[in-house]
Amino acid sequence: MTEQAQKASKKNIADILIIVLSFAIIYGISGIVYVIFQLDLGKPLLVQTIMGACVQFGTMGLGICIVCVLRKDTFASFGLKREKLLLTILLSALACLPSLLFRMYQQESFTYLPFQGVHFTRPLLSSAFPVNVIGLLIVATAWGFFEGFYYVVLYDRINKVLPAKNSFLNWGAIICGVYCLLLHIVVGHTYGIEAIGVFVAIYGMLLTYRYTGNAWGCVLIHCLYWNAIA
Repeated sequence: MTEQAQKASKKNIADILIIVLSFAIIYGISGIVYVIFQLDLGKPLLVQTIMGACVQFGTMGLGICIVCVLRKDTFASFGLKREKLLLTILLSALACLPSLLFRMYQQESFTYLPFQGVHFTRPLLSSAFPVNVIGLLIVATAWGFFEGFYYVVLYDRINKVLPAKNSFLNWGAIICGVYCLLLHIVVGHTYGIEAIGVFVAIYGMLLTYRYTGNAWGCVLIHCLYWNAIA
């Protein structure tokens, strides 16, 4: 490995650490602050939503923003573009199919509503204008865009450290899929056999990103499917 390649590898590893550790640090700090100060949940709904979104951005958005600023990367450079958008959407939807089938098998009935898994969504839908619109835009940005884009940037950096030699056996996508399961276990989710569907969704959306070069599928999955079925 040349000296230039070694420097690039070290930068990519540093970026991965920034992305991963930012989640751990912000999540830990927010938990400690809540326990120590017993934050008043009686605050106005929009204030609660903003506070929750700040924590969500801190865990899933701050690290990737720091990396983009440090490396002078734009969000568009990670595949936020129009080219092959329809193909990206179709392939990303297929990636979610196993997860959906697992849910249908396990639950006799379920409801679909984007972001209904986010605590603030239903109260915001019942709120008056403009609180409902502002609040839902905040939810979509923090829990949709940044959570989906988080995996795109992390995948990109892992792939540069562990380049894929096979179209389907992709270490970056595998690591991100396992990492996603671990993150959700840390924040309180429990998984049975549906963990396979979750892994396939993450793995599939990232393979789609690699194949089409378009990252909107990763974002749309987190906007329209993740947290949408209960």
